Amino acid sequence: MLRICTEQEFEKYIDFVYHLALDQSKSGYPTYSDGIKTREMFIQRSQKAFSRNTEEILLFESDGVVEGWIHYYWLPDDNYLSTVSFIICSHTEQALQEFLEFARERFKGYDLFLGYSTENRQAVHFLSAHGFECIENDYNNTAFLDRYEPIAVSDRVIRVTKENYESFRRLHDNVEGDMYWNSDRIYADLDNWIIFVMLQDGEPVGSVYYLTDDDGWFEIFGIDRKDGVFRAEIFRELLGKALNTAKELGGKYMTFFCEDEEQEIVGTLGFECVGQYVCYQLQLT
Repeated sequence: MLRICTEQEFEKYIDFVYHLALDQSKSGYPTYSDGIKTREMFIQRSQKAFSRNTEEILLFESDGVVEGWIHYYWLPDDNYLSTVSFIICSHTEQALQEFLEFARERFKGYDLFLGYSTENRQAVHFLSAHGFECIENDYNNTAFLDRYEPIAVSDRVIRVTKENYESFRRLHDNVEGDMYWNSDRIYADLDNWIIFVMLQDGEPVGSVYYLTDDDGWFEIFGIDRKDGVFRAEIFRELLGKALNTAKELGGKYMTFFCEDEEQEIVGTLGFECVGQYVCYQLQLT
C-alpha cells in the first residue's frame, strides 16, 4: 500500500532509502550511482517535498513492511507528472501498479514520465506491459574533468553568440520539436548557455550546447547534426570542445546521455558509462 510519508518517518527511513538509491536495479532516475551525487544531495533534495505544494513522498508498504518510497512532483500548467525518486526494495511492479492507479485518479489528463536504468528489470517490464511508450533510450555517461586530457579541436568549431546565433538556429529548428528549450527560449536565455557550432564552407554541420553552472557540474543538453546524420569526426570535435571548455572553466564533472552509435567515441574521450537509461511516457486517462 501507498501512504503519505511524514517528516518523522522521513528521518526514520532516509538511510534505508538512500542505500537503495545506489542500486540501479531498485531505483529510478535520477540515479545516485553516477559518482557525482552524494548522500547530502539526496537528503537535501528529498526534504524539499515537505516545503513545496507540488511535491509529495509516498511510502510503499508490503505485508506491513516499508520497502521504499515514491517522491513525485507535478507541474499543473503543463499537465506534467514525474518522480524525483522511485526507490523500492522489492515488489516494484506492485508499487508501480498502485502508483499508476493513484495517479490516474488524482492527475487525470496529465502526462506521466518515468525513467529507469535498464537494470531495474521489474520496472521496465511493467511499463512495457502497461501501455507506456518508451520515448528515450540512452547511455548515461560521466566525465571526471580532473582526469580529462584536452584534445585538439579545429578552429572550425566556434562559440555561438547573439551575433552569429542563426548558425545554431538553423540546426536546432530541425530537431526541437515540442521540447521546452527551443531556439527562441535558448536565445532569450543565451547568457546562461555555452554553445559551439562547427562550420564547413561557412555552413553549420553540427552543434553542442549545455547550461553554465556554478557548482562545477555540467550536463550536455544536446548535440545537433546537419540532416540528422551522424558523422564521427564532427561529433568527436564538438564533444571535445565541450569538455575542453568545461575543464577550462574549472568544472569537476560533465554528464552526457548519448545514443548507441555515439557511445564508442564517448568512451575514448574519457567518459565512464553509468548505465543505460530508458524513459517512458503515458497519458493518464
